[in-house]
Amino acid sequence: MIDQFILKEYNDFRGDASLHTMCPAPSMNLHFSQLGIVTACCFNRTQVMGVYPKNSLEEIWRSDVANKMREELQSGHFPSGCEKCREQIISRDFGGSHANFYSQQAKHFAVKRAQENVSDESINFPMKLEFNIHNNCNLQCVMCHGLASSSIRLHREGLPAMPNPYDEAFVEQLKPFLPYVVETDFMGGEPFMIGAYQRIWEAISEVNPKIKTCILTNATILNDSIKTLLERFNCWIHISIDSFKKTTYEKIRRGASFEKVMENAAYFNVLMKSRGLNLVWRYCPMRLNWEEIPETVSYCTEEGIKLFFNQVDSPIHLSLTTLPVDELQKVVETLKAQEPVLPASPLATENLRNYRELIHRLSGYLEQENRSNALHSRLQASEAVVNQYTSERENSLNKRNKSDALNEQFSHVFRGYFINRLNIEQAHQTNTKVDESALKVLSTSQKLVLEKTQDIPFEHFLEVYLKELVRVVSGIWGVTKVHDRSIFGIIDEFISRISPSDVLAKKEIMELSLLKTYEETAFVKSAEDLDVWLEDVKQLT
Repeated sequence: MIDQFILKEYNDFRGDASLHTMCPAPSMNLHFSQLGIVTACCFNRTQVMGVYPKNSLEEIWRSDVANKMREELQSGHFPSGCEKCREQIISRDFGGSHANFYSQQAKHFAVKRAQENVSDESINFPMKLEFNIHNNCNLQCVMCHGLASSSIRLHREGLPAMPNPYDEAFVEQLKPFLPYVVETDFMGGEPFMIGAYQRIWEAISEVNPKIKTCILTNATILNDSIKTLLERFNCWIHISIDSFKKTTYEKIRRGASFEKVMENAAYFNVLMKSRGLNLVWRYCPMRLNWEEIPETVSYCTEEGIKLFFNQVDSPIHLSLTTLPVDELQKVVETLKAQEPVLPASPLATENLRNYRELIHRLSGYLEQENRSNALHSRLQASEAVVNQYTSERENSLNKRNKSDALNEQFSHVFRGYFINRLNIEQAHQTNTKVDESALKVLSTSQKLVLEKTQDIPFEHFLEVYLKELVRVVSGIWGVTKVHDRSIFGIIDEFISRISPSDVLAKKEIMELSLLKTYEETAFVKSAEDLDVWLEDVKQLT
Protein backbone atom coordinates (compact mmCIF):
# COMPACT_ATOMS: atom_id res chain seq x y z
CA MET A 1 0.00 0.00 0.00
CA ILE A 2 1.37 3.42 -0.93
CA ASP A 3 2.05 5.80 1.96
CA GLN A 4 -1.01 8.00 2.54
CA PHE A 5 0.99 11.23 2.42
CA ILE A 6 2.46 10.29 -0.97
CA LEU A 7 -0.98 9.21 -2.16
CA LYS A 8 -2.40 12.62 -1.21
CA GLU A 9 0.40 14.34 -3.14
CA TYR A 10 -0.34 12.12 -6.13
CA ASN A 11 -4.04 12.95 -6.04
CA ASP A 12 -3.32 16.67 -5.59
CA PHE A 13 -1.05 16.47 -8.64
CA ARG A 14 -3.81 14.81 -10.68
CA GLY A 15 -6.30 17.48 -9.70
CA ASP A 16 -9.85 16.23 -10.25
CA ALA A 17 -8.84 13.59 -12.79
CA SER A 18 -10.10 10.04 -12.08
CA LEU A 19 -9.70 10.22 -8.30
CA HIS A 20 -12.01 7.22 -7.92
CA THR A 21 -9.16 4.94 -9.02
CA MET A 22 -5.36 4.76 -8.84
CA CYS A 23 -5.34 4.42 -12.63
CA PRO A 24 -8.24 4.32 -15.10
CA ALA A 25 -6.34 2.48 -17.86
CA PRO A 26 -8.24 -0.85 -17.61
CA SER A 27 -11.55 1.03 -17.69
CA MET A 28 -10.75 3.23 -20.70
CA ASN A 29 -8.05 1.59 -22.81
CA LEU A 30 -7.06 -1.52 -24.75
CA HIS A 31 -3.43 -2.05 -25.74
CA PHE A 32 -2.99 -4.47 -28.66
CA SER A 33 0.55 -5.83 -28.87
CA GLN A 34 2.52 -8.42 -30.81
CA LEU A 35 1.30 -12.03 -31.11
CA GLY A 36 -2.28 -11.03 -30.32
CA ILE A 37 -1.65 -10.14 -26.66
CA VAL A 38 -4.02 -7.51 -25.26
CA THR A 39 -3.39 -5.61 -22.02
CA ALA A 40 -4.58 -2.42 -20.33
CA CYS A 41 -1.42 -0.46 -21.20
CA CYS A 42 2.06 -0.86 -22.66
CA PHE A 43 3.76 -1.23 -19.25
CA ASN A 44 1.71 -3.99 -17.67
CA ARG A 45 2.53 -7.17 -19.63
CA THR A 46 1.63 -9.44 -16.69
CA GLN A 47 -2.15 -8.95 -16.69
CA VAL A 48 -3.18 -10.29 -20.09
CA MET A 49 -6.83 -9.42 -20.68
CA GLY A 50 -7.02 -11.76 -23.65
CA VAL A 51 -5.28 -13.04 -26.77
CA TYR A 52 -6.56 -12.44 -30.29
CA PRO A 53 -7.84 -14.46 -32.21
CA LYS A 54 -8.40 -16.93 -29.38
CA ASN A 55 -10.60 -14.31 -27.70
CA SER A 56 -12.88 -11.82 -29.40
CA LEU A 57 -12.51 -8.11 -28.68
CA GLU A 58 -15.82 -8.17 -26.83
CA GLU A 59 -14.59 -11.03 -24.61
CA ILE A 60 -11.29 -9.26 -23.97
CA TRP A 61 -12.89 -5.96 -22.93
CA ARG A 62 -15.26 -7.71 -20.50
CA SER A 63 -12.82 -10.38 -19.28
CA ASP A 64 -12.39 -11.41 -15.65
CA VAL A 65 -8.80 -10.16 -15.71
CA ALA A 66 -9.96 -6.70 -16.83
CA ASN A 67 -12.70 -6.53 -14.21
CA LYS A 68 -10.36 -7.63 -11.43
CA MET A 69 -7.80 -4.95 -12.37
CA ARG A 70 -10.52 -2.29 -12.31
CA GLU A 71 -11.66 -3.40 -8.86
CA GLU A 72 -8.13 -3.49 -7.40
CA LEU A 73 -7.26 -0.04 -8.71
CA GLN A 74 -10.52 1.40 -7.41
CA SER A 75 -9.75 -0.04 -3.96
CA GLY A 76 -6.40 1.78 -3.86
CA HIS A 77 -4.08 -1.09 -4.86
CA PHE A 78 -1.85 -1.49 -7.88
CA PRO A 79 -2.28 -4.99 -9.38
CA SER A 80 0.62 -7.24 -10.29
CA GLY A 81 2.37 -5.85 -13.34
CA CYS A 82 1.81 -2.22 -12.31
CA GLU A 83 5.12 -2.02 -10.44
CA LYS A 84 6.55 0.62 -12.77
CA CYS A 85 3.84 3.19 -12.02
CA ARG A 86 3.87 2.26 -8.33
CA GLU A 87 7.64 2.86 -8.26
CA GLN A 88 7.26 6.23 -10.00
CA ILE A 89 4.54 7.40 -7.60
CA ILE A 90 6.57 6.34 -4.56
CA SER A 91 9.52 8.31 -5.94
CA ARG A 92 7.11 11.25 -6.53
CA ASP A 93 7.60 11.15 -10.29
CA PHE A 94 3.89 11.79 -10.74
CA GLY A 95 4.22 13.52 -14.09
CA GLY A 96 6.20 10.64 -15.57
CA SER A 97 3.81 7.90 -14.47
CA HIS A 98 1.40 6.38 -16.94
CA ALA A 99 -1.18 6.18 -14.15
CA ASN A 100 -1.33 9.98 -14.15
CA PHE A 101 -1.17 10.05 -17.95
CA TYR A 102 -4.28 7.88 -18.24
CA SER A 103 -5.99 9.84 -15.45
CA GLN A 104 -5.62 13.08 -17.38
CA GLN A 105 -6.67 11.44 -20.63
CA ALA A 106 -9.78 9.89 -19.07
CA LYS A 107 -10.89 13.33 -17.87
CA HIS A 108 -10.23 14.93 -21.26
CA PHE A 109 -11.87 12.11 -23.23
CA ALA A 110 -15.02 12.21 -21.07
CA VAL A 111 -15.40 15.90 -21.93
CA LYS A 112 -14.86 15.16 -25.63
CA ARG A 113 -17.52 12.45 -25.58
CA ALA A 114 -19.99 14.83 -23.96
CA GLN A 115 -19.24 17.58 -26.49
CA GLU A 116 -19.84 15.20 -29.38
CA ASN A 117 -23.05 13.82 -27.86
CA VAL A 118 -21.82 10.24 -27.93
CA SER A 119 -24.60 7.91 -26.76
CA ASP A 120 -24.92 6.70 -23.18
CA GLU A 121 -23.76 3.27 -24.39
CA SER A 122 -20.24 4.74 -24.59
CA ILE A 123 -19.61 3.95 -20.93
CA ASN A 124 -19.47 0.29 -21.92
CA PHE A 125 -16.73 0.84 -24.50
CA PRO A 126 -13.09 1.98 -24.28
CA MET A 127 -12.25 5.63 -24.89
CA LYS A 128 -8.85 4.79 -26.32
CA LEU A 129 -7.22 2.05 -28.38
CA GLU A 130 -3.44 1.58 -28.56
CA PHE A 131 -1.89 -0.47 -31.34
CA ASN A 132 1.61 -1.94 -31.11
CA ILE A 133 0.77 -5.01 -33.14
CA HIS A 134 3.88 -5.79 -35.16
CA ASN A 135 7.60 -5.11 -35.30
CA ASN A 136 7.99 -4.37 -39.02
CA CYS A 137 10.67 -1.65 -39.11
CA ASN A 138 13.50 -0.48 -41.37
CA LEU A 139 15.85 0.77 -38.61
CA GLN A 140 18.15 -0.81 -36.02
CA CYS A 141 18.18 1.82 -33.30
CA VAL A 142 20.78 1.24 -30.59
CA MET A 143 18.22 1.32 -27.76
CA CYS A 144 15.81 -1.05 -29.50
CA HIS A 145 15.36 -4.85 -29.76
CA GLY A 146 13.80 -7.47 -32.00
CA LEU A 147 10.36 -7.31 -30.40
CA ALA A 148 10.03 -3.75 -31.74
CA SER A 149 12.14 -3.95 -34.91
CA SER A 150 12.04 -6.62 -37.61
CA SER A 151 15.42 -5.38 -38.88
CA ILE A 152 17.00 -6.03 -35.49
CA ARG A 153 15.22 -9.38 -35.22
CA LEU A 154 16.67 -10.41 -38.57
CA HIS A 155 20.17 -8.95 -38.41
CA ARG A 156 21.08 -8.74 -34.70
CA GLU A 157 19.03 -11.67 -33.44
CA GLY A 158 19.13 -14.00 -36.44
CA LEU A 159 15.45 -14.90 -36.06
CA PRO A 160 12.70 -15.36 -38.67
CA ALA A 161 9.92 -12.84 -39.19
CA MET A 162 7.39 -12.46 -36.39
CA PRO A 163 3.84 -13.57 -37.30
CA ASN A 164 0.97 -11.11 -37.19
CA PRO A 165 -2.45 -12.50 -36.18
CA TYR A 166 -4.31 -9.21 -36.68
CA ASP A 167 -6.32 -9.99 -39.81
CA GLU A 168 -9.36 -8.64 -41.66
CA ALA A 169 -11.65 -10.20 -39.04
CA PHE A 170 -9.88 -8.15 -36.37
CA VAL A 171 -10.66 -4.94 -38.25
CA GLU A 172 -14.32 -5.99 -38.51
CA GLN A 173 -14.43 -6.62 -34.74
CA LEU A 174 -12.98 -3.14 -34.16
CA LYS A 175 -15.72 -1.34 -36.07
CA PRO A 176 -18.43 -1.56 -33.33
CA PHE A 177 -15.94 0.03 -30.89
CA LEU A 178 -14.95 2.94 -33.12
CA PRO A 179 -18.04 5.18 -32.69
CA TYR A 180 -17.21 5.49 -28.96
CA VAL A 181 -13.42 5.90 -29.24
CA VAL A 182 -11.89 9.35 -28.75
CA GLU A 183 -8.24 8.59 -29.50
CA THR A 184 -6.10 5.86 -31.05
CA ASP A 185 -2.33 5.43 -30.90
CA PHE A 186 -0.30 3.58 -33.53
CA MET A 187 3.21 2.45 -32.70
CA GLY A 188 5.59 -0.13 -34.11
CA GLY A 189 7.89 -1.04 -35.58
CA GLU A 190 7.32 1.64 -38.16
CA PRO A 191 3.55 2.23 -38.59
CA PHE A 192 3.79 3.12 -42.28
CA MET A 193 5.30 -0.34 -42.94
CA ILE A 194 2.58 -2.32 -41.15
CA GLY A 195 -0.15 -3.40 -43.56
CA ALA A 196 -2.77 -4.02 -40.88
CA TYR A 197 -2.57 -0.35 -39.87
CA GLN A 198 -3.58 0.73 -43.36
CA ARG A 199 -6.76 -1.35 -43.02
CA ILE A 200 -7.51 0.04 -39.53
CA TRP A 201 -7.01 3.63 -40.76
CA GLU A 202 -9.40 2.92 -43.63
CA ALA A 203 -11.97 1.68 -41.07
CA ILE A 204 -11.49 4.79 -38.93
CA SER A 205 -11.93 7.07 -41.95
CA GLU A 206 -15.19 5.25 -42.77
CA VAL A 207 -16.71 4.80 -39.30
CA ASN A 208 -15.46 7.73 -37.21
CA PRO A 209 -12.96 10.08 -38.90
CA LYS A 210 -13.15 12.44 -35.90
CA ILE A 211 -11.06 10.03 -33.79
CA LYS A 212 -7.73 11.63 -32.97
CA THR A 213 -5.30 9.15 -34.50
CA CYS A 214 -1.75 9.49 -33.14
CA ILE A 215 0.88 7.89 -35.36
CA LEU A 216 4.38 7.45 -33.92
CA THR A 217 6.66 7.24 -36.96
CA ASN A 218 10.41 7.35 -37.45
CA ALA A 219 9.73 9.71 -40.40
CA THR A 220 11.88 7.73 -42.82
CA ILE A 221 8.94 6.87 -45.11
CA LEU A 222 6.68 9.38 -46.85
CA ASN A 223 5.07 9.06 -50.28
CA ASP A 224 1.98 10.25 -52.16
CA SER A 225 -0.07 7.27 -50.98
CA ILE A 226 0.62 8.09 -47.32
CA LYS A 227 -0.07 11.78 -47.88
CA THR A 228 -3.44 10.99 -49.48
CA LEU A 229 -4.40 8.58 -46.69
CA LEU A 230 -3.54 11.10 -43.96
CA GLU A 231 -5.94 13.60 -45.50
CA ARG A 232 -8.87 11.23 -44.81
CA PHE A 233 -8.84 11.21 -41.02
CA ASN A 234 -7.81 13.22 -37.98
CA CYS A 235 -4.18 12.16 -37.68
CA TRP A 236 -1.68 13.62 -35.21
CA ILE A 237 1.91 12.83 -36.15
CA HIS A 238 4.50 12.03 -33.49
CA ILE A 239 8.09 11.43 -34.58
CA SER A 240 10.61 9.22 -32.79
CA ILE A 241 13.73 11.39 -32.96
CA ASP A 242 16.56 11.75 -30.49
CA SER A 243 18.74 14.53 -31.88
CA PHE A 244 18.56 17.43 -34.33
CA LYS A 245 22.26 16.93 -35.08
CA LYS A 246 23.25 14.56 -37.87
CA THR A 247 26.16 12.78 -36.16
CA THR A 248 24.26 11.99 -32.96
CA TYR A 249 21.05 11.15 -34.78
CA GLU A 250 22.62 8.62 -37.15
CA LYS A 251 24.67 7.09 -34.33
CA ILE A 252 21.40 6.29 -32.53
CA ARG A 253 18.96 5.66 -35.40
CA ARG A 254 20.98 3.11 -37.38
CA GLY A 255 19.90 2.90 -41.02
CA ALA A 256 18.22 6.32 -41.21
CA SER A 257 19.23 9.30 -43.33
CA PHE A 258 19.20 12.44 -41.19
CA GLU A 259 18.56 14.68 -44.20
CA LYS A 260 15.58 12.61 -45.39
CA VAL A 261 14.06 12.42 -41.91
CA MET A 262 14.33 16.19 -41.41
CA GLU A 263 12.78 16.75 -44.85
CA ASN A 264 9.83 14.48 -43.99
CA ALA A 265 9.56 16.03 -40.52
CA ALA A 266 9.22 19.46 -42.13
CA TYR A 267 6.30 18.16 -44.23
CA PHE A 268 4.60 16.71 -41.17
CA ASN A 269 5.15 19.98 -39.30
CA VAL A 270 3.35 21.94 -42.02
CA LEU A 271 0.53 19.36 -42.13
CA MET A 272 -0.02 19.53 -38.38
CA LYS A 273 0.02 23.34 -38.32
CA SER A 274 -2.63 23.36 -41.06
CA ARG A 275 -4.85 21.41 -38.63
CA GLY A 276 -4.14 23.60 -35.64
CA LEU A 277 -1.87 21.01 -34.03
CA ASN A 278 1.78 20.86 -33.06
CA LEU A 279 4.02 18.19 -34.47
CA VAL A 280 5.36 16.08 -31.58
CA TRP A 281 8.90 14.79 -31.15
CA ARG A 282 9.24 11.76 -28.86
CA TYR A 283 12.81 11.92 -27.53
CA CYS A 284 14.67 9.07 -25.82
CA PRO A 285 17.04 10.71 -23.30
CA MET A 286 20.12 8.50 -23.01
CA ARG A 287 23.82 8.61 -22.23
CA LEU A 288 24.45 9.23 -25.94
CA ASN A 289 22.39 12.43 -26.25
CA TRP A 290 21.54 13.96 -22.87
CA GLU A 291 23.97 16.85 -23.30
CA GLU A 292 21.96 18.05 -26.31
CA ILE A 293 18.64 18.20 -24.46
CA PRO A 294 18.68 21.94 -23.55
CA GLU A 295 19.47 22.87 -27.17
CA THR A 296 16.77 20.46 -28.38
CA VAL A 297 14.15 22.17 -26.21
CA SER A 298 15.09 25.54 -27.74
CA TYR A 299 15.13 24.11 -31.28
CA CYS A 300 11.72 22.44 -30.96
CA THR A 301 10.13 25.54 -29.44
CA GLU A 302 11.46 27.72 -32.27
CA GLU A 303 10.07 25.25 -34.85
CA GLY A 304 6.67 24.97 -33.17
CA ILE A 305 7.24 21.36 -32.11
CA LYS A 306 6.05 19.77 -28.86
CA LEU A 307 8.82 17.82 -27.16
CA PHE A 308 8.03 14.77 -25.02
CA PHE A 309 10.63 12.68 -23.20
CA ASN A 310 10.26 8.90 -23.19
CA GLN A 311 11.20 6.80 -20.18
CA VAL A 312 14.33 4.82 -21.15
CA ASP A 313 14.98 2.02 -18.65
CA SER A 314 16.53 -0.34 -21.19
CA PRO A 315 19.10 -0.99 -22.52
CA ILE A 316 20.51 -0.65 -19.03
CA HIS A 317 23.98 0.40 -20.22
CA LEU A 318 22.51 3.29 -22.25
CA SER A 319 19.89 4.44 -19.74
CA LEU A 320 20.50 7.54 -17.63
CA THR A 321 18.55 6.08 -14.72
CA THR A 322 21.12 3.32 -14.18
CA LEU A 323 24.15 5.63 -14.06
CA PRO A 324 26.20 5.59 -10.86
CA VAL A 325 24.76 8.16 -8.44
CA ASP A 326 27.68 10.58 -8.75
CA GLU A 327 27.47 10.57 -12.56
CA LEU A 328 23.68 10.96 -12.54
CA GLN A 329 24.04 13.84 -10.08
CA LYS A 330 26.27 15.64 -12.60
CA VAL A 331 23.67 15.08 -15.33
CA VAL A 332 20.91 16.52 -13.15
CA GLU A 333 22.98 19.52 -12.07
CA THR A 334 24.07 20.24 -15.65
CA LEU A 335 20.51 20.12 -16.98
CA LYS A 336 19.32 22.41 -14.19
CA ALA A 337 22.11 24.89 -14.85
CA GLN A 338 21.49 24.87 -18.62
CA GLU A 339 17.71 25.30 -18.53
CA PRO A 340 16.89 27.12 -21.77
CA VAL A 341 15.43 30.60 -21.77
CA LEU A 342 12.38 30.51 -24.02
CA PRO A 343 10.03 33.21 -25.36
CA ALA A 344 6.67 33.33 -23.61
CA SER A 345 4.12 31.08 -25.32
CA PRO A 346 1.89 28.12 -24.40
CA LEU A 347 4.19 25.79 -26.37
CA ALA A 348 7.30 27.11 -24.61
CA THR A 349 5.57 26.66 -21.25
CA GLU A 350 4.71 23.04 -22.06
CA ASN A 351 8.17 22.17 -23.42
CA LEU A 352 9.81 23.74 -20.38
CA ARG A 353 7.45 21.85 -18.06
CA ASN A 354 8.37 18.58 -19.77
CA TYR A 355 12.06 19.47 -19.44
CA ARG A 356 11.69 20.13 -15.71
CA GLU A 357 9.68 16.93 -15.24
CA LEU A 358 12.51 14.98 -16.91
CA ILE A 359 15.00 16.49 -14.45
CA HIS A 360 12.66 15.66 -11.56
CA ARG A 361 12.30 12.11 -12.84
CA LEU A 362 16.06 11.63 -13.10
CA SER A 363 16.56 13.17 -9.66
CA GLY A 364 14.40 10.43 -8.20
CA TYR A 365 17.02 7.86 -9.20
CA LEU A 366 19.56 9.53 -6.92
CA GLU A 367 17.69 7.94 -4.01
CA GLN A 368 18.77 4.43 -3.07
CA GLU A 369 15.23 3.20 -2.40
CA ASN A 370 14.05 4.38 -5.79
CA ARG A 371 16.98 2.70 -7.55
CA SER A 372 16.18 -0.55 -5.80
CA ASN A 373 12.49 -0.23 -6.71
CA ALA A 374 13.47 0.42 -10.33
CA LEU A 375 15.55 -2.77 -10.34
CA HIS A 376 12.55 -4.77 -9.13
CA SER A 377 10.37 -3.17 -11.82
CA ARG A 378 12.84 -4.18 -14.53
CA LEU A 379 13.02 -7.73 -13.22
CA GLN A 380 9.23 -7.98 -13.11
CA ALA A 381 8.82 -6.48 -16.58
CA SER A 382 11.40 -8.82 -18.10
CA GLU A 383 9.70 -11.85 -16.56
CA ALA A 384 6.37 -10.80 -18.04
CA VAL A 385 7.81 -10.13 -21.50
CA VAL A 386 9.85 -13.36 -21.56
CA ASN A 387 6.85 -15.42 -20.47
CA GLN A 388 4.31 -13.81 -22.81
CA TYR A 389 6.29 -13.35 -26.01
CA THR A 390 7.47 -16.94 -26.33
CA SER A 391 8.52 -19.04 -29.31
CA GLU A 392 5.70 -21.42 -28.38
CA ARG A 393 3.16 -18.64 -28.99
CA GLU A 394 4.93 -17.66 -32.21
CA ASN A 395 4.96 -21.25 -33.43
CA SER A 396 1.23 -21.58 -32.77
CA LEU A 397 0.72 -18.71 -35.24
CA ASN A 398 3.46 -19.49 -37.71
CA LYS A 399 4.73 -23.06 -37.97
CA ARG A 400 8.50 -23.42 -37.94
CA ASN A 401 10.69 -26.28 -39.01
CA LYS A 402 11.52 -28.92 -36.41
CA SER A 403 15.07 -27.66 -35.84
CA ASP A 404 13.95 -24.10 -35.09
CA ALA A 405 11.18 -25.25 -32.77
CA LEU A 406 13.56 -27.52 -30.85
CA ASN A 407 16.16 -24.76 -30.55
CA GLU A 408 13.66 -22.15 -29.36
CA GLN A 409 11.90 -24.22 -26.70
CA PHE A 410 14.82 -23.45 -24.38
CA SER A 411 15.61 -19.89 -25.50
CA HIS A 412 13.16 -18.14 -23.16
CA VAL A 413 14.68 -19.65 -19.99
CA PHE A 414 18.16 -18.56 -21.05
CA ARG A 415 16.77 -15.14 -21.95
CA GLY A 416 15.17 -14.71 -18.53
CA TYR A 417 18.39 -15.72 -16.75
CA PHE A 418 20.58 -13.42 -18.84
CA ILE A 419 18.28 -10.41 -18.36
CA ASN A 420 18.08 -10.96 -14.60
CA ARG A 421 21.82 -11.41 -14.26
CA LEU A 422 22.71 -8.35 -16.35
CA ASN A 423 20.33 -6.19 -14.32
CA ILE A 424 21.60 -7.40 -10.96
CA GLU A 425 25.28 -7.24 -11.93
CA GLN A 426 24.76 -3.69 -13.19
CA ALA A 427 23.06 -2.79 -9.90
CA HIS A 428 26.05 -4.14 -7.96
CA GLN A 429 28.46 -2.16 -10.18
CA THR A 430 26.62 1.09 -9.42
CA ASN A 431 26.23 0.39 -5.68
CA THR A 432 22.46 -0.03 -5.94
CA LYS A 433 20.98 -2.03 -3.10
CA VAL A 434 20.13 -5.57 -4.19
CA ASP A 435 17.89 -7.26 -1.65
CA GLU A 436 17.21 -10.94 -1.05
CA SER A 437 14.10 -11.02 -3.20
CA ALA A 438 16.05 -9.77 -6.24
CA LEU A 439 18.80 -12.31 -5.62
CA LYS A 440 16.15 -15.01 -5.34
CA VAL A 441 14.80 -14.04 -8.76
CA LEU A 442 18.28 -14.54 -10.20
CA SER A 443 18.97 -17.86 -8.48
CA THR A 444 15.54 -19.18 -9.46
CA SER A 445 16.10 -18.30 -13.11
CA GLN A 446 19.51 -20.00 -13.06
CA LYS A 447 18.04 -23.16 -11.54
CA LEU A 448 15.27 -23.12 -14.15
CA VAL A 449 17.83 -23.14 -16.98
CA LEU A 450 19.69 -26.08 -15.48
CA GLU A 451 16.49 -28.00 -14.80
CA LYS A 452 15.02 -27.44 -18.26
CA THR A 453 18.25 -28.38 -20.02
CA GLN A 454 19.45 -31.25 -17.83
CA ASP A 455 18.52 -33.91 -20.39
CA ILE A 456 19.79 -32.22 -23.55
CA PRO A 457 23.32 -32.75 -24.92
CA PHE A 458 26.02 -30.26 -24.01
CA GLU A 459 26.41 -29.08 -27.60
CA HIS A 460 22.73 -28.15 -27.84
CA PHE A 461 22.93 -26.37 -24.47
CA LEU A 462 25.95 -24.39 -25.66
CA GLU A 463 24.30 -23.50 -28.98
CA VAL A 464 21.25 -21.95 -27.30
CA TYR A 465 23.45 -20.31 -24.64
CA LEU A 466 25.68 -18.55 -27.19
CA LYS A 467 22.89 -17.45 -29.55
CA GLU A 468 20.66 -16.12 -26.80
CA LEU A 469 23.59 -14.37 -25.11
CA VAL A 470 24.34 -12.49 -28.33
CA ARG A 471 20.69 -11.42 -28.62
CA VAL A 472 20.21 -10.38 -25.00
CA VAL A 473 23.45 -8.47 -24.47
CA SER A 474 22.93 -6.34 -27.58
CA GLY A 475 19.27 -5.65 -26.76
CA ILE A 476 19.10 -5.51 -22.96
CA TRP A 477 22.59 -4.38 -21.94
CA GLY A 478 22.99 -2.13 -24.95
CA VAL A 479 25.97 -1.86 -27.29
CA THR A 480 27.03 0.66 -29.92
CA LYS A 481 29.33 -1.85 -31.62
CA VAL A 482 26.98 -4.49 -33.02
CA HIS A 483 27.81 -8.02 -34.09
CA ASP A 484 27.23 -9.27 -37.64
CA ARG A 485 24.32 -11.56 -38.49
CA SER A 486 26.83 -14.17 -39.71
CA ILE A 487 27.67 -15.02 -36.08
CA PHE A 488 24.67 -17.37 -35.89
CA GLY A 489 25.92 -19.45 -38.82
CA ILE A 490 29.40 -19.50 -37.29
CA ILE A 491 27.92 -20.80 -34.03
CA ASP A 492 26.09 -23.56 -35.95
CA GLU A 493 29.33 -24.65 -37.62
CA PHE A 494 31.21 -24.52 -34.32
CA ILE A 495 28.56 -26.65 -32.57
CA SER A 496 28.70 -29.29 -35.34
CA ARG A 497 32.41 -29.79 -34.60
CA ILE A 498 32.14 -30.34 -30.85
CA SER A 499 33.51 -33.71 -29.70
CA PRO A 500 32.96 -35.62 -26.43
CA SER A 501 36.28 -34.27 -25.14
CA ASP A 502 34.86 -30.72 -25.36
CA VAL A 503 32.02 -31.36 -22.94
CA LEU A 504 32.01 -29.17 -19.83
CA ALA A 505 29.67 -28.92 -16.87
CA LYS A 506 26.72 -26.73 -17.85
CA LYS A 507 26.94 -24.82 -14.58
CA GLU A 508 30.51 -23.83 -15.41
CA ILE A 509 29.33 -22.25 -18.65
CA MET A 510 26.51 -20.50 -16.79
CA GLU A 511 28.99 -18.84 -14.44
CA LEU A 512 31.13 -17.26 -17.17
CA SER A 513 31.10 -13.46 -17.37
CA LEU A 514 28.28 -12.56 -19.75
CA LEU A 515 29.80 -9.37 -21.11
CA LYS A 516 33.26 -10.89 -21.49
CA THR A 517 31.81 -13.93 -23.24
CA TYR A 518 29.84 -11.67 -25.60
CA GLU A 519 33.00 -9.72 -26.49
CA GLU A 520 34.95 -12.94 -27.03
CA THR A 521 32.35 -14.77 -29.13
CA ALA A 522 30.05 -12.28 -30.89
CA PHE A 523 32.72 -10.77 -33.17
CA VAL A 524 34.67 -13.88 -34.24
CA LYS A 525 35.24 -14.47 -37.95
CA SER A 526 35.13 -18.27 -38.03
CA ALA A 527 34.20 -21.47 -36.19
CA GLU A 528 37.91 -21.98 -35.59
CA ASP A 529 37.93 -18.83 -33.48
CA LEU A 530 35.19 -20.33 -31.31
CA ASP A 531 37.23 -23.54 -31.05
CA VAL A 532 40.02 -21.45 -29.55
CA TRP A 533 37.57 -19.74 -27.19
CA LEU A 534 36.26 -23.09 -25.91
CA GLU A 535 39.80 -24.34 -25.33
CA ASP A 536 40.52 -21.24 -23.28
CA VAL A 537 37.34 -21.81 -21.24
CA LYS A 538 38.35 -25.43 -20.59
CA GLN A 539 41.71 -24.23 -19.29
CA LEU A 540 40.03 -21.77 -16.93
CA THR A 541 37.53 -24.29 -15.56
